Amino acid sequence: MSIGTGIDATVHVGAHTDIQHSVLHHADIGDHCRIFNSVIEGDPDWPAIIGDEVTLINCHVQSTGKANAFSFCGVAVEQRQTRLGKGVVLSNSRIVNSTVEAGSEGFGASITHSHIGPQNALRSFANLSLTQTASRCNLGSEVSKTLITGAGFVSEHYSSYLSLFAPADYPILTADGREAVLSGLPNASNIGAGTVFANYGGEPLPAASLDESPGSAKGTAVVYGSFVGINCRVINRYGQPEGHPSPFDLLRRQDLTVLGFGSFVENKLTGRVPAFAYAGDLSPRSHRLGWVLEKKPGIILNTVKKMQAILSDEAYRLRDLVQGTLRLECQLLQEELDGGRPTFYTREQLQDGLRIMQAQLSDGRWAMDEAGRWLHAWRFDPAREQWY
Repeated sequence: MSIGTGIDATVHVGAHTDIQHSVLHHADIGDHCRIFNSVIEGDPDWPAIIGDEVTLINCHVQSTGKANAFSFCGVAVEQRQTRLGKGVVLSNSRIVNSTVEAGSEGFGASITHSHIGPQNALRSFANLSLTQTASRCNLGSEVSKTLITGAGFVSEHYSSYLSLFAPADYPILTADGREAVLSGLPNASNIGAGTVFANYGGEPLPAASLDESPGSAKGTAVVYGSFVGINCRVINRYGQPEGHPSPFDLLRRQDLTVLGFGSFVENKLTGRVPAFAYAGDLSPRSHRLGWVLEKKPGIILNTVKKMQAILSDEAYRLRDLVQGTLRLECQLLQEELDGGRPTFYTREQLQDGLRIMQAQLSDGRWAMDEAGRWLHAWRFDPAREQWY
């Protein structure tokens, strides 16, 4: 055990400790610690606790003694002190009033009063602010004003800037025409490397955190199990989900950027991208409605496969997801075609999208049995590089 200088007497240090340069107050440090260039503080009533296999190298863990709670997209997140859970490894760290638990790793993480679920990777150069993540996340370079409630969310590699709400509740239309919500499902969205969720001009606003940038309070994308390509620019519109919004209302708003379930987006885009649609341009008139169903069904199959793996014995909860989303999207597009609400699409786009979706709904290829398994025997044709 090696200990540096400037350690306050109230600190309790666990086994295998290797602390240097220091200044620690009211902290309880667990086993397997290293903690090099330090400054870990706390309050007698609200101590900072660093547990298990922690490695913090350049450090700065500081508890204020206050409970920094915040509310985002209708979800209240209560925070008390800094606590680092089991396998945390943070190199150029700055952690303030956050809870970090099992499996997190990282490189340049800077975390501000956030929940961070188990098995995260906190990809290189991470910067998380006011963020609650779900289990098994694999996050990008900078994550700000982001709430991920569905397990299974992935942001590949690094150089990404996330500004989004990834729900765990999916709106569907039942076979008898009722609106219903499938709650507590994984959100298996995949965010490609280099992707930026930006406000207005195509680049993230210049601020280290939400508190320092009032402008970044605007524009939050809602992402339902979407596949986002590398180096994509998702321009968040000016709307913000407030309070406890109905997912059906969110899908009908024109001031929000919404990436629907099974959508595939790349390049630069904004606004609502319907479920199963392709978008790769700022103009909605270039979107291809129903394109993923017809041309890239593997995106949907892969997303559902991830969700099945996460749910394991509860995969039966997915049995109505794809068909229910198809019915709902058909209803939304029909409303626009009938003039029931404003649309950004041409009549031909709406008709083509409805034709594809209604055909695939009626032939039953997306039906599941009671256990949440496909009834259709999907096969891959390597010659066409296509699922059928």
